[in-house]
Amino acid sequence: MRNIERTLQQTLSDWQHWHQPLPGKPRLVRPLPGGRTNHSFLVESGAHLAVVRVNAVNSAALGIDRRRELALLRQLQGNGFVPPLWYATTAVLVTGFVEGRHWPADALQQDNYRERLAQLVRGWQQLPAPAATAGFSYLHHCRGYLAQLGPGQVDAQRIETLAAAVDQSAWQPVICHHDLVAENIIDTERGLVVLDWEYGGWGHPAMDLVRLYGGDYAHEQAGMVHRLQQAMDALWQAVQAMPNA
Repeated sequence: MRNIERTLQQTLSDWQHWHQPLPGKPRLVRPLPGGRTNHSFLVESGAHLAVVRVNAVNSAALGIDRRRELALLRQLQGNGFVPPLWYATTAVLVTGFVEGRHWPADALQQDNYRERLAQLVRGWQQLPAPAATAGFSYLHHCRGYLAQLGPGQVDAQRIETLAAAVDQSAWQPVICHHDLVAENIIDTERGLVVLDWEYGGWGHPAMDLVRLYGGDYAHEQAGMVHRLQQAMDALWQAVQAMPNA
């Protein structure tokens, strides 16, 4: 916790480098609950509220690419999909605080919530890819997890075969969040805002939608993508449960 506190205080001291003009150095209001990976804090300066996220030291081990996350957040600015970006380094992310209501834990089991989020997903899928954008490699992502696990913990051959099949199938990369869970969705007066893009990338167009609808989603590769998603979830859990994670 000492390193987290040091990073937080250094970030607050660097407030003049933040993109949002502030009347003075922000002060800590309180730690924010939730989050399975990082530590987040609510801070304020005058009437301005922001969230400082101190990134997990084991980000790379968890399959997180901070540069890719930041590139996505920059592209999504101004579309209403994400919080306003104020400041970022490899260690921290500062965004404007989003006033609204977090979705209930069972939201994605309810049709009305699913349909609203699916509409948002289809919106960001329409955004054009920057020049020379590489598609997300699910095989590379899975191998990053598998390299950390001991023999026999998971069926590595099955997962690699499945990930390779998805990578090699015919699809055009679109923006994917890759972690659409209810705790990452905020309902605001202006619409839905999605948090925590650290696993995001230019991925398979069915990946976010099978999170909502399962393998029954109307896409010819939905069943395969859904099985891969379940395998990636299991890999993440296994790595997160390791003693030094």
